[in-house]
Amino acid sequence: MPARDYYDILGVSRSATADEIKRAHRKLALEFHPDRNKAPDAAARFNEIQAAYEVLSDTEKRRQYDEYIRIGGSPESFGSSGAQAGADPFGAWRAQQTRDGSQWSGADAASFESIFGDIFGQSGGRGARAARGQRARARERSEVDVTIPFDMALRGGRWPVTVNGERVEAEIPAGVEDGELVSVVGRMDLVVRITIAAHPWLRREERDLTYDLPVSIVEATLGATVDAPIPAGGTLSLKIPAGTPSGRKIRISGKGVPGTNGRPAGDLYVVVQIVPPKELNDLTKQLLGEVGRSIENPRARAPWSGRG
Repeated sequence: MPARDYYDILGVSRSATADEIKRAHRKLALEFHPDRNKAPDAAARFNEIQAAYEVLSDTEKRRQYDEYIRIGGSPESFGSSGAQAGADPFGAWRAQQTRDGSQWSGADAASFESIFGDIFGQSGGRGARAARGQRARARERSEVDVTIPFDMALRGGRWPVTVNGERVEAEIPAGVEDGELVSVVGRMDLVVRITIAAHPWLRREERDLTYDLPVSIVEATLGATVDAPIPAGGTLSLKIPAGTPSGRKIRISGKGVPGTNGRPAGDLYVVVQIVPPKELNDLTKQLLGEVGRSIENPRARAPWSGRG
C-alpha cells in the first residue's frame, strides 16, 4: 500500500503552522501510543505519525519534502526503506516518469539530486547513516519516571524533565492517568511515565473525583444549601436534602477529571460528613437534650432490633 502524504497523516493542511502541526501530532500520538491503544494497527499508526512529524516539525526537512512532492516524488519513495538504506531513491520516480511519457529536465534532475542526496545518501552515505541511527534510537527508547502535582494531572501543561543533564519538557495532557506514558515532543527516544502525587483532600478513581464535605447536625437534619468547592476552582451551591445521613454521596455530573482525547469527563462525588459541635454552652445542651427526647431512637430500626 502506498505511503500516505505526511500532511494527511497528521490531518493538517499544507499551509499548517508549526503550532498546528505540533498540536495535531500531540493529539494523535497520545491516541495511538501502543502502551495505551491496544488496537492491532496502533503501533503501525504511531510509527507513521512519528515519521510524519519528524519531517514536518523540522523546517528544512519540511521544505525538502514539499519540493520533493512538487517535483513529482511520492511519500512512499521519500521515506522508503530502500532510500534509507542507501539505494537510489529516485529510481521509482524516474520509472514512473518514463511510463507516463513525461519529461524530466536536466535542471530538474540536478535540483532533485542536490536537494535530496544528503537526505537519502548514496551507497550508504550520510543520510543512510542518520536514518539507521534514528531507527536505533527509537529501538532504544528511554523511559523516565516523573511525579507531577495532582492539579497538573487535571489541567495539563508542561513539566520539566532532566535526562542525562539535559532539560526537556514533557507535554502533560489534561486528565492524564497514573502510570500513563507521555511522549516528549521532538524526542522519539524518550517517554515519560507519570506518577500523580496525592492531593490534600481530593481522591481519584479513574475519571471520578471524591471528597468529604463537613455539614452540621442542623444542616443535615433540616436540609440546607451550602457552598461546595469544585476541582476546577471556585464553588457551587449544593443542596443538602433534609434528613441526609453521614456518608451519603451526592453526585455532580461532569465535574471530575476533564474529558480529553475521546475520553468523557468524570463525575465529582461529595460525601456528606456530619460534624458535631466541639463546644456547647448550657443552653445548647438543654435544647439538644429536649430534641433528643422528642425524636425516635436511631437504633430502634437497626437490624438486630427486630423492627428494621
